[in-house]
Amino acid sequence: MKKCDYFKDLILTDYMDGQLDNSSSKDVENHLLECCECRAFFKNAKVATALPFERLTPQPPPSELWSNIKQRIENEGQESSPLEEIVSKLKGLFVFPRVVPVFASLILMMAAGAVTVNTIQIQQAKEQAQGEYLVALLAPTSSTTSDSGDLGTPIEHYFL
Repeated sequence: MKKCDYFKDLILTDYMDGQLDNSSSKDVENHLLECCECRAFFKNAKVATALPFERLTPQPPPSELWSNIKQRIENEGQESSPLEEIVSKLKGLFVFPRVVPVFASLILMMAAGAVTVNTIQIQQAKEQAQGEYLVALLAPTSSTTSDSGDLGTPIEHYFL
């Protein structure tokens, strides 16, 4: 059975593509003559993988593709200025497509944290102000209306 697995791998990878050398190709063909299971496997694999592509007509690539490839090959040997090298390295440092969502998440979390801290501080300030107001209301006054003509609180002075 391990022998059949070996030949099935060869059939799927190199034999159907015509990439096997003559001796290996002969070995596969001899095994196909002997083994009906591998012969059926080869027929099924050919129907499923090779036949649909045999009827296709090759499409030529766009002309600009070949001109771009040619230009890159020609420019490959040319030396670039040190400034261009530095700029290209800096571009490489700042272009991190996988890191962008991480940074966006960090910024979002920092903004949410800042809003939360600010809300907590505002609430604490309100509570402190309310506490001071209550202390001021409950604090005993020095004297209410007395013989000296003191009318009491500053609000009473204002209205009277």
